[in-house]
Amino acid sequence: MTGGTTVAAVAEMMMPDVDMKEALFVPARGGLGEQVENQANTICATMARKAMGAYRLLHVPDQLSKESYQSLINEPSIQEILQLIQSADMVIHGIGEADTMATRRNTSQEVLEKLSNANAVAEAFGYYFDQSGDIIHKVLTIGLQLEDLKDIPHIIAVAGGASKANAIKAYMKYGTNQALVTDEGAAKAILARG
Repeated sequence: MTGGTTVAAVAEMMMPDVDMKEALFVPARGGLGEQVENQANTICATMARKAMGAYRLLHVPDQLSKESYQSLINEPSIQEILQLIQSADMVIHGIGEADTMATRRNTSQEVLEKLSNANAVAEAFGYYFDQSGDIIHKVLTIGLQLEDLKDIPHIIAVAGGASKANAIKAYMKYGTNQALVTDEGAAKAILARG
């Protein structure tokens, strides 16, 4: 699973299930450096604990320089957890508003201008999307990449709130083979915008 307030809420609602004792929960990516409650590692541990499963964590920052990326990606412990992440049977992820996520990542002014000029509205997995669902920017991250999703049979996007309607609509144009779990506010706003 990824991070974010909505995915954290999903984790909090998990119920113990003896059938989940064999399940292994892994984060899809590293942390943003924001509130620890909303980071993928914390959400992963919470979900595993509540479901009575096991978990493994990915101890890397979400956003990296090219030099740091090259150094970390070859570490055996990172390679091991990446193999687990990429072999997942299910992914639960959030959809963010592009400007909100760019601010959380302390994005450079140059990239902020690129996102603004390209009318970025959505973010998921470190990728930014325009209203047509086209990728307009990617953050260099260690973890699950969009191309990895093609091999994962069950993908669930969770996002809510009327303010996320444009982000949800844009991302779902890209992620058409995914299930979407949302709330009434977002659903009404999506329908109202056609």
